[in-house]
Amino acid sequence: MNILITGANGYLAKNLVKELASKTKHKLTLLVRKDSDIDELLIHVNIENIIFYDGSIDSLNNLQNYKIDLVFHLANYYPDAIKPAIPEEIISSNLTLISNVITSLGDNIDKVQKELGYRIINVSSYVIHHNDTDSLYKHTKDCAFNYLRNRNCQNYLLFDTYGGNDPRPKLINYLINYSKNGRKLEMKCSKDSHINLVYVKDVINAFVTAIEKKGKEDIYEIRCDTLTLEEVVNTFNEVSEKKVKVIWPESVHGPINYISETGIIKTPDDWKPRYNLIMGLIEMLKL
Repeated sequence: MNILITGANGYLAKNLVKELASKTKHKLTLLVRKDSDIDELLIHVNIENIIFYDGSIDSLNNLQNYKIDLVFHLANYYPDAIKPAIPEEIISSNLTLISNVITSLGDNIDKVQKELGYRIINVSSYVIHHNDTDSLYKHTKDCAFNYLRNRNCQNYLLFDTYGGNDPRPKLINYLINYSKNGRKLEMKCSKDSHINLVYVKDVINAFVTAIEKKGKEDIYEIRCDTLTLEEVVNTFNEVSEKKVKVIWPESVHGPINYISETGIIKTPDDWKPRYNLIMGLIEMLKL
């Protein structure tokens, strides 16, 4: 199968590329931003199978030559402590890119689905169903979600993820860093706020399952057990030799629910998480 992976330089995408390149015979085509560092990707694919996207549809002119069977859409721009909230970048990565890809591959919504010649796996965020969130990020992801409906697309919603060698400013990484430097970590949310953490190996396993087993258009959640922030911190301190000291906010307007009820509660067929938080942390801290 010829698979196009968008956002191939992202953390989850790199793990997916490594898994597919080492354990399957799929032919991979990787879409990255112009001027991206591709050294890690070149370990798994040839330079001819990397497409540099400059934000324009013209940079995708040769896409049809790759005879793509599956588009695995992982491109994502989420403003955080590293990435500033640049509206143009959010819109370009989260919405315009996938529209340009589909236009370049050939998109006729009036055709019977199987005549499109390819299918799509769209990895999105639970935030599109989060009623308490109102941001450009949410709206661009929601627009892409709706745009891809009726286009032979399966949608997978992610909550929060963690794993080894993760450069993202994630909760588990903060716990590790602060446990090492001995500084106290000041939390912005109350200890009874909820979070859903899925280990990277479980995420990639869900992705591979989606690729290998074709399914009908549907929406799935990649989720594990829901925990409070206090439970996460306590679990970390049970597993880690170096403990983290946390300062909880004295006054907050109630707990933050990171995992709003989406009304879906449906995980992919033939998949379930193999790692709970203890198992994931033990493996991660050994790296």
